[in-house]
Amino acid sequence: MGISDPLLCIDCKKYLRHWVEFQLVDEQDKPLVNQPYHLISHGTPGYVRQGVTDGFGVLREEDLSAYPVTLSIHAQSLADEMEQRPLREIRDEAASMVKPKAEAEGHHYHYVTIGQISDGLPVMEDWNDPKKIPPPYHFPDPEPKGFYSRHLNCRHVLEICPFRAWVLQLHHQKEYSLVNAYNQCLMSVLAYAGGDVDTEGSVTHFFNRQMVDVSKLPYKVEELSATPVVYDVPFSERYTQVEFINSKAGDNKQGNTQLFYTISKRDVIVSWRGTTNTEDILTDATYQPLGLDCDEKVLCSRFIHHGKVHKGFWEGFSLVGMLRAPNNKDITVFSDILDLTTGKRLFVCGHSLGGALALLHSAQLKDHNPCLYSYGMPRVLTISAIRELADITHYRHVNEDDPIPSLPPEKNLDNWLYDCWGPLGYLFSPVELLDFTDSGEVYLHHGKIVHFCKINLVIEWLEERNPSNHVRLRTTLPTKTKLYLVPSLNRETEDNLKDAGNIQKKFFQQISETDKAKWFPLNENPTLKDALGFPDHSSLKYARYIGARLAELVAPEKYHFFRDQEQLFEKTLNERTDIVQGIRQRDALFLQMDHQLQQALICTQQDEQGPLALLRYTDNGGRIEEDLP
Repeated sequence: MGISDPLLCIDCKKYLRHWVEFQLVDEQDKPLVNQPYHLISHGTPGYVRQGVTDGFGVLREEDLSAYPVTLSIHAQSLADEMEQRPLREIRDEAASMVKPKAEAEGHHYHYVTIGQISDGLPVMEDWNDPKKIPPPYHFPDPEPKGFYSRHLNCRHVLEICPFRAWVLQLHHQKEYSLVNAYNQCLMSVLAYAGGDVDTEGSVTHFFNRQMVDVSKLPYKVEELSATPVVYDVPFSERYTQVEFINSKAGDNKQGNTQLFYTISKRDVIVSWRGTTNTEDILTDATYQPLGLDCDEKVLCSRFIHHGKVHKGFWEGFSLVGMLRAPNNKDITVFSDILDLTTGKRLFVCGHSLGGALALLHSAQLKDHNPCLYSYGMPRVLTISAIRELADITHYRHVNEDDPIPSLPPEKNLDNWLYDCWGPLGYLFSPVELLDFTDSGEVYLHHGKIVHFCKINLVIEWLEERNPSNHVRLRTTLPTKTKLYLVPSLNRETEDNLKDAGNIQKKFFQQISETDKAKWFPLNENPTLKDALGFPDHSSLKYARYIGARLAELVAPEKYHFFRDQEQLFEKTLNERTDIVQGIRQRDALFLQMDHQLQQALICTQQDEQGPLALLRYTDNGGRIEEDLP
């Protein structure tokens, strides 16, 4: 007779002489107390032990057969508890404080997620995976079956990964934040990706895979290998709704406008996609201004009441207003975002054409205090509209010689030349001065500028005569550096920026063409294509540069992407006596501005989650791919 039923066994003691212990702890080696469990011994069908863990997180069962066991913890109790447990600083298992202690005491150590030891799935409200499966990292098996082991007469120490998720570190404030600049730039890059969750780096892959896998930091944004600055929150506070909108999808199939929006417990993020194809280029080039004040030949936008708007951008933006929300076909995309924004912090971003559309969307949502960061965006609105929207928080980033921020031109295009000849008409339109008067509705930029400026010292050319009375010109190779200029970091710098620009302008007016050829020889001048600077317009260029500057500010002992170059530039500026005086004054001011960039990190360093988020970012800094200038 076997021992399939211990109650009928004549001498069960010699068979049921085995035991097993399990200890449940979190990543800080704190025990999980009063966790309901059941243990199945596979040699005795129907033989199940039940109970709760003790004050040390331990459960012990005796009188077991020699067959394997399966331990299952009550899913909801486990999930509720592990949502509140913190992550350790370093995600690699090698950093575990539990493992060496357990192994030193002769126990079996295992690192597990809640899906590997639970008896099923907990309630996960608003789980938004298009594939309708639970988060793969926390639940490797979509139908959890508990923890199986053949090892008896020992203790298993189970270090359980907290049930957490990543969210972006963002600051909803009027002051400039370097972390905002980086994270919102990455979201602007992400807007260029699609919505297929199985495509690495897509919008849904980023939010529904990478941001819920706390074993490592997020790592891929569209085609860019990059790590955002993130911190962990309970899984229920993650990004719960992720919507990718494409005007060409669904029933409409018109235009070429894309964006995504997502929400967490605290935030709403909206990111608009920039120019990707010929159709987008035509949208960019449709410069004609349309009135916004409900008079003849105008739009009556209802949220901008003065001035004029770029026709192409307005049509691209308005197209989305006709689309239905994927999660609720009874309302439009804009209405859905408006509803979601109630009670949450609002962040809007975009690159190029996406920046233009993001500005229009921020104007529509201005009563909800949007925090807008744009990158390489063109002009969108004329002077009266810019004045009306002056209170919107907006930082506008321009990289070196990026040509797109120079479009449309600063001219009044509301004239018969443009009406007759379209975009070519602006070539012959009367020039309007940038005088901030009501003399004309010229296109202006909205927001405060942030300029990534590559500058080089200008050295005086000195004549020397040798014994043969031949003239020799003594010169040196120019010293270059790339600076991160945020004139609005303080009032003094903001006031001086205009003076710096005037110094440079007056300097160029005073020198002759011959001297220009000396100081700026042809091999230093960009070609026509380089002068336009289209490579500087890439969203990847923006993201890599901001990410590199962030890393070297947080961990200067580890990263030297630009600091060494800048220090050499400053040393040369201080030591050389043959530097053109106007350029010396300009460069000294610009260096002072660049040194103030550290101020843009204070808000993150003082945030409760910020220091650890920055530390994790720099520890993972190999994701930065900056091409040094």
